Amino acid sequence: MDSLIQNLVTLGLTEYEARVYAALVGMGEGTARQIHETSGVPRPRVYDIAEGLAGRGFITIRRGNPHLYLPVEPAVVIHHLKSVADAAATAAVQCLDALSLDARSKNSPIWYVQGEWSIRRHVDSLAGGVIRDLAVVCLDYEQIGEFARLIADASRKHPVSVLLPNGKRGIQKPLGNASLYVPKPFCAFFQEMIFEKIYCGPIPVEGAAYLLEYIFIADDRVCMVIYQEDGVRNAVVITLPFITCVQRQFVNRMLENAERIEGPGRRLSPDG
Repeated sequence: MDSLIQNLVTLGLTEYEARVYAALVGMGEGTARQIHETSGVPRPRVYDIAEGLAGRGFITIRRGNPHLYLPVEPAVVIHHLKSVADAAATAAVQCLDALSLDARSKNSPIWYVQGEWSIRRHVDSLAGGVIRDLAVVCLDYEQIGEFARLIADASRKHPVSVLLPNGKRGIQKPLGNASLYVPKPFCAFFQEMIFEKIYCGPIPVEGAAYLLEYIFIADDRVCMVIYQEDGVRNAVVITLPFITCVQRQFVNRMLENAERIEGPGRRLSPDG
């Protein structure tokens, strides 16, 4: 019984709540006196504990003289407790991650991000912090759906440009008011030395293969690069102005010479 009570406490009940509920489950139903005798909870406390559990939907009360208390199905109660605990854990992680992000942005202009959840969280923070505009370079169309909502939400408040170096195929989810572009050759040096070597395929470095997936640039302030290293997804977030401004100028130059294929008031062509 002690381990059961401890598990219920871990899920969010107080010790007295756990003892009252467990006693009722064991009895099937009971009066305040019977609950007191079975659970060891002081009888004066049984009444307010039971009322609190009833208010949370964990037990029902048949009013009478005396009142009769009945437990709600344990699976229902445990599912509710687990859902509340999971929600609290998620909220706590998000708040702590936001604090960590803020601290790192103050203390370091470049940092690495690992793990799918953390990568999505940082993209969410970047997109939500846009002041002027957002530019996105997308090379992995199979995964753009995971960021479609963030891009669409940002496009409702700010101009958003999405550059698609591999053409207009494969965009399945709507991207809100974002303008979509396909780049065209405009400079031999850039085309051969930068675009074709960096944007169009894996980059071998000392036995490892790096593959660029996305570049997100919020204003000229924050740049986030998502890439694969030997198939493992990572990201780097940069707030150093020397780098973010240069990255934005590269993207702006491609946008200036790109073909716009969709945006507000336009529809993607049938072959897209």
